[in-house]
Amino acid sequence: MKPVIGIVPLFDEEKDSIWMVPGYMDGIRQAGGIPMILPLICDQADLRQINSMCSGYLFTGGHDVDPSLYGEEKTGLCGPACMERDRLEQTVFRMAWEDHKAVLGICRGLQLINVLMGGTLFQDLSSQIFRSLIEGSKGHA
Repeated sequence: MKPVIGIVPLFDEEKDSIWMVPGYMDGIRQAGGIPMILPLICDQADLRQINSMCSGYLFTGGHDVDPSLYGEEKTGLCGPACMERDRLEQTVFRMAWEDHKAVLGICRGLQLINVLMGGTLFQDLSSQIFRSLIEGSKGHA
């Protein structure tokens, strides 16, 4: 049997719709899997049933991760977030972790995995990394 890989969908606010980059699905197919796009909003019982069908998950790119997930307030430099997606991914990740299932994060997906494992992010890399480097070098002069 081929492994079923659950894919977290992207969300388009303007069209109020979920969608998927074809390359994500093509890559899973080429690797011998069956891609399955997850519903953006789903209750726990449905997610458990979906989890029982999936061998692993692909956490895709997309919106910024909401800074509240890593203990920060959102600044004006942070892009839009999608709380429904953040909630879905938190639940799916916890289920995958508990069941020792494979998880791959691409771009935003990797950032979210980092946050869910206790890490933090820069809300705006170009301004915050520069400030962080300057502040860090003050103590080492």
